[in-house]
Amino acid sequence: MATKTILLVDDDEIFVEAVSAVLEGRYRVITAANGTEGLARVREDRPDLIVLDVMMDHLSEGFDVARSLRNDPDLAGIPIIMLTGVDQVYNVRMEVDESWVPCEKYLEKPIAPDELLAHVAELIGE
Repeated sequence: MATKTILLVDDDEIFVEAVSAVLEGRYRVITAANGTEGLARVREDRPDLIVLDVMMDHLSEGFDVARSLRNDPDLAGIPIIMLTGVDQVYNVRMEVDESWVPCEKYLEKPIAPDELLAHVAELIGE
């Protein structure tokens, strides 16, 4: 069976390196530094799953990218895990209505490697 591909979209280079290191043992990892680049990579590479930061160039960029993907019939089926550090940055607990968030999982940074791998495996296997 071919190795599944995960697109990691985040503007924090250290976080990208750390998460890539965790995922690369089981998956092919490709990256993008912002939402625009992320959307281009999705169209180009058709990943099996997307790990998407919420806050990048602007506060809601991750949500905007996820909504854009969900509105594209060719890309709407790709599972999305959204990760946010908003609680750390603003010291507020962001309560999100799951119906409003266009993703399968909404998780907080930092996330333990085993926990991330478990969520990924639940959504795409391996």
